[in-house]
Amino acid sequence: MTSINNEEENTPAVSPDEWRYSRDRVLLYVRALDLSPYRGLELALESLRAAGPGSAGAAMRNLRSLLSEYGLDRGLLDEEGRHISSMPPLNRGVMVPQPLDRLPWKSSFVSFFRRWRRNLFGPWEKNGHE
Repeated sequence: MTSINNEEENTPAVSPDEWRYSRDRVLLYVRALDLSPYRGLELALESLRAAGPGSAGAAMRNLRSLLSEYGLDRGLLDEEGRHISSMPPLNRGVMVPQPLDRLPWKSSFVSFFRRWRRNLFGPWEKNGHE
């Protein structure tokens, strides 16, 4: 009987879901880079080995450092060569509050009455009022 070299014996016990999450996240990122299949898998494997099981954030940091080390971190560029941001620019303008209607039932009644009067008699200005 031969013994199998199990690399997971030296790693701490982590739930399989955490390991799958970090694996899937790294592989999806590598897949989106449109690298050659073997090159992408080698980078993903090296990143996951360095990060250890269950740490998706560490695996992604390792992957980004590997990509920049090998000169593969191109980022997203548009047709003119400018960097495409992953989020829209923030608009930090001032929001001016509108006055609070303290008697909404009264405002609703007044607007209903004005609309009823306008429908019944026509616009207020055309009837000799200004």
